Amino acid sequence: ICTTFYTSFFYPFNSANGYIYNFLQLDTMTGKIEIVQWSLDDDKEGSATLNNEDLSLGTGCGTFELYPTKNIYQFLLLDKVTGRRWHVQWGFESSKRWIKRIY
Repeated sequence: ICTTFYTSFFYPFNSANGYIYNFLQLDTMTGKIEIVQWSLDDDKEGSATLNNEDLSLGTGCGTFELYPTKNIYQFLLLDKVTGRRWHVQWGFESSKRWIKRIY
């Protein structure tokens, strides 16, 4: 039986009205990534999809892992079974969010 596991990285950001907290939620089975933001102010909470594509190629459970870089907005996504890798960037604006395959 295959179970989906989620891993996440948390990032607090100081805004003019207090802290906004963000984390990346990785589906380790598919490679899908969601950005989740919460705050004490309801109007600053929500989520956005960073990657909604199933990258798994049917390789199995828990094969994806995110690795942080020195830049808090950028990560490396690795498929631990096939060795495929992606450069991932998250941001508050949709134009700042992307994922690119590294060949």
